[in-house]
Amino acid sequence: MPCFSDPEYMKMLADVTMGAARSKSQYNFDYYFVGDEGSLTSYGDAFDYCWGPHTLEAFRQWLQSEYSTLEGLNAKWKTSYADWKDVVPLTTQEARDSGNFAPWADHRTFMEITFANAYKTVRDGVTKGDKEGHIAVSGTQGTAAWNGCDWYRLDQIIDDFLAYGGGNQWDLHRSFAKPGSMIGFWTGYGSKGIAVQNAIWTAAIHNVLYPNIFWMYAYLNPDFTLSDSARDMGKAFKALKFEGVGKLFMESQRLQDGIAVHWSIASVHAAAITAPAEGKEANQIVRNLGASRDGWVSCIKDLGLQFDFVAYEQIENGLLDSGKYRVFIMPSSVAVSAEEAAAIRRFVENGGVVITDAAAGVMDDHCAWAENGMLNDLFGISAAPSSTRTLLGELPRRRRRDEAEPTEQKTGIKGAVTVSAAGAAMGLDAAALEGIEVSEAGISGVSAEPLLSVGDSAAGALYCNKVGSGRTFYANMLFDVYPTLRRAGFGGANYRALLSAMLAQAGVKPAIEVLAADGMPLTQAVVARYKFGDSEILAVVKENVRLEAVTGFDGVTQYQDKDLGTVATQDITIRLPGTAYVNDVRSGAKMGATDTVKTSILIGGALVLGLSPSESTIAVTGPEKAVLGEHPAFTISCTPASKSPVRCHFFAPDGTFLNDYAVNTLCNSGAGTVVLPSALNDKSGQYTLKVTDVVTGASAEAKITLE
Repeated sequence: MPCFSDPEYMKMLADVTMGAARSKSQYNFDYYFVGDEGSLTSYGDAFDYCWGPHTLEAFRQWLQSEYSTLEGLNAKWKTSYADWKDVVPLTTQEARDSGNFAPWADHRTFMEITFANAYKTVRDGVTKGDKEGHIAVSGTQGTAAWNGCDWYRLDQIIDDFLAYGGGNQWDLHRSFAKPGSMIGFWTGYGSKGIAVQNAIWTAAIHNVLYPNIFWMYAYLNPDFTLSDSARDMGKAFKALKFEGVGKLFMESQRLQDGIAVHWSIASVHAAAITAPAEGKEANQIVRNLGASRDGWVSCIKDLGLQFDFVAYEQIENGLLDSGKYRVFIMPSSVAVSAEEAAAIRRFVENGGVVITDAAAGVMDDHCAWAENGMLNDLFGISAAPSSTRTLLGELPRRRRRDEAEPTEQKTGIKGAVTVSAAGAAMGLDAAALEGIEVSEAGISGVSAEPLLSVGDSAAGALYCNKVGSGRTFYANMLFDVYPTLRRAGFGGANYRALLSAMLAQAGVKPAIEVLAADGMPLTQAVVARYKFGDSEILAVVKENVRLEAVTGFDGVTQYQDKDLGTVATQDITIRLPGTAYVNDVRSGAKMGATDTVKTSILIGGALVLGLSPSESTIAVTGPEKAVLGEHPAFTISCTPASKSPVRCHFFAPDGTFLNDYAVNTLCNSGAGTVVLPSALNDKSGQYTLKVTDVVTGASAEAKITLE
């Protein structure tokens, strides 16, 4: 294996990449492909790479910058080194056996930095050979403690991504990628019908707008005709390109609802090193960090809201002080630095709301136990010493094939839910919260007020603490069960009700309501909002649920599509915060000035609406004649004179749509141009140019004769 701290190897890597980029710079590549499915180990394997002499030397130098003195390191590591040259990290097994995690966790952090620096070496080499060069990675891995894939750190270096979606990666790249990054994904694999279209649309509204198809056999039949999969993917691609939706998403600012979700690589380390090893007992402080994070993320989206991930370094550097966020959610954030803790306190004191689940801040960012908790006083709770705490229960699982009878499910504290007077005043309803489990015994309120209790346990399920102008919520439960509940007939309504009530205390609710025919919020759909100039864009993607699951629902109509088979539409009502001129971007249907839109959405499909403060007009002018092979230019003018995305479609004399000549352009300050790049072998006759303002639907035509 290579050593990324070996100067000789790293020089070779820089030289090779520089030479490759220099020889290929004339081709103007979008990016230089660095690797597929890369990690420090093999995918997420738990291997303590790297222990080479170059790495250990560099690691010791890094430790000196972290701790300043050997005494400081010895205090944190619980060691007695007399010389820096003797310092050696612990292996995973040694750390677990000893219960001393910092000497292992610091090595993992250093290797993540080293992995990122290896990509920086490659990128620097590429840009020396091609000053416009970008690097891209493919098959990105979900973050694990050993694989180096801290996407906050890597996104600061890598330019473009062909990402997998596991581990909330699309939202991570959306939150952390450099401005202008191309975030792509993989589709195809032989899938077809509404399922593959839904996958493409779901990626698109996560700002993942550069599809890559795996592989040729998925879309090309042996006789060189396109497969059904290609046909169905093509419909989604056509909408994104030729309807102008992709360009609109790229040029718009994606909005969030004042919610920040903690991205904590230290907590990834803590969850891994404290996980019970086979055949050994251990205090369980995290059941499944990935499921917990995904539970909070899915629940936020299921409430019709959007968020940003916010990373440890951003918090330490003051992002929570910016006023951008009203709520900070900590999903199994068991390890928190002192700088993060201070920033989180300021956020609350200045009026923010912090929501966490069980065992937040039991460790610092070195995975050293904080026996009194890094944030216990902020949440106003009392708990056992951190190193002795343990969470109850286990995640639901499917029965194994080799099990005659399923093993008994270990659960948390269960029972009837009781809402305190303070909880009732906050809008909590016991009946709506039934089934929620308490995760830890021995939790009690100090300055925090109990809002919920479960069964006869003295440990409350939810505590609220007022601090300065803000407040905190300590949920003595885990959202790692939510993804499983959700998959079973869209269960988990109790968790959605709880989160909705907590968010309401920060004034967070959907800015635009999307309702089903029964007047309740539309379920199993992702709602995303965008800002484009003075207008807003609303995108709704309905999940590809099984039709039998919605048969008989009010407002659901099934019909036969010639390509997709049996599909269904669902009637919906959209309530806007004020009157806007509404245009269905995809169909071109104008709905006039209104604050209530009644329409329908294909189950598995996408609805995109343009919401403008005023009506608009568009005009296009150009030469009436040109010679084949010339490139005549047309002038576009839009009112109001603002920034407008315009799709430009050319049609041949026989009315055929010329997809090769179609283009999406921007009119800045109400003016723009488009060119017809005619070829010598185009047919002579009268061509038509149709320009359409993508947001408002205003359109105009011009004609030109080519001879």
